[in-house]
Amino acid sequence: MKLQFFDPGLMRIPIKLLAFELSQDGQGGGEQSWINVADIFVHIEPFNSASRERAHYDDQIITHRITMRYREDITLDHKLQRNARTFAIRGFHDLDETKRYLVCKCEEIPT
Repeated sequence: MKLQFFDPGLMRIPIKLLAFELSQDGQGGGEQSWINVADIFVHIEPFNSASRERAHYDDQIITHRITMRYREDITLDHKLQRNARTFAIRGFHDLDETKRYLVCKCEEIPT
């Protein structure tokens, strides 16, 4: 595959990589929480937006393309968080199959 140029200087936005954790409460239940796995620098670019109707009101789906250094531990169960904005990872791929950069397709989750 042909190498794709990506300027690593664009990755200057600090963001938190969050993982889901279920802690047992000792009585058969548990508490759900998100823990910080890593603080990384990324490049965020808006990708697409669409409207959908949910429960009789219009909802805006905002998607972004977030580029970071390649990581082996990313799954669809992770989230990315920057200040009050949270991004659910909906898919990801290696930019040019050289294990240099990882491109995540994310959906911004309204808070």
